[in-house]
Amino acid sequence: MFSWLKKHFIPHEGNEHRPHILRSGSIRNIVIVIIFLEIITFLLPTFTHLNTTVNMAAVLPAVLADLTNTERQSQNLPTLTVNPVLNKAAEMKATDMATKSYFAHTSPEGKTPWYWLTQVEYKYQYAGENLAINFSDSKDVTNAWMASPTHKANIVKGNYTEIGTGIARGIYEGRETIFVAQVYANPLPVSNVVAQIEPEKIITKPVNTTPKVVVTKEPENVLGVEITTPSETPAKTGEVTNTENIQNIPSNPIQNPTFWQKLISSPRNNMNIILYIIFGIVFIALLFYILLKIKNYHIDLITNGLIVLSIIGVIFIFNYYLTHHNMVITQSLDYSSES
Repeated sequence: MFSWLKKHFIPHEGNEHRPHILRSGSIRNIVIVIIFLEIITFLLPTFTHLNTTVNMAAVLPAVLADLTNTERQSQNLPTLTVNPVLNKAAEMKATDMATKSYFAHTSPEGKTPWYWLTQVEYKYQYAGENLAINFSDSKDVTNAWMASPTHKANIVKGNYTEIGTGIARGIYEGRETIFVAQVYANPLPVSNVVAQIEPEKIITKPVNTTPKVVVTKEPENVLGVEITTPSETPAKTGEVTNTENIQNIPSNPIQNPTFWQKLISSPRNNMNIILYIIFGIVFIALLFYILLKIKNYHIDLITNGLIVLSIIGVIFIFNYYLTHHNMVITQSLDYSSES
């Protein structure tokens, strides 16, 4: 192994002071490997996500929930339990946006974020919602939310104990895309304490159901909302609860995403890892050559190394542009009755 590393990375008499990894033949092979991996790892999965629904419904929600819990663990917070009822509410919200071609917490008919929780008959103390659009990489969704203070606040809020994620495919501003909705909540506890209190000792206090709206500047393709209005908030006039919407809610236990599911749902970030590794290998080889070869440098070897590093840089920028070029700034809403 050492002799192989020495032959490929260290300039010495045995390799004529020309490390094999920087020679034209090796550089050509490295470029071919990079292009092949770019196609297999990034381009095909990305366009598959954009043009088909294969595995998306099964993979992306589970992966997004797992990424959210990873972020919470990094903040020393307990993980959220995936609730199939919340999954259904999030899926209904994403489907509504996809069907009606809008991207907002409140629908064109005035249906608020908590409307969907009412539809699935989920009773809550606290609830929040993050939305995303125009993404083809699941990790990019979580990264965008975590980069935004209001969306990050939803993800790391200590009051939440459960999570649900839904996706849907539809048209927005003339282009086909995927809508993502993630709901965070804390279910209303069932307690017998009130039943044990004598009726005359019960003090009823009015509940403030008027949410306060705080508007901040956020990226257009992510939206976040926090709902701390009690779940008993009545529906708006004219809103009818459709019990058919809560049918077919899965009762089977939620499975954690597999390694392969995580892999295929984050093509850009997977390709970034590959590019970082190849970049590091070539950079180290080039650095060793420059530092250890005291004189009479072979310019072609240095040029070969710089060509590979440049190609990696171009691919990195291209991949980022392809997955982020639709991102623009818009408003984000924060509903709260606490402050």
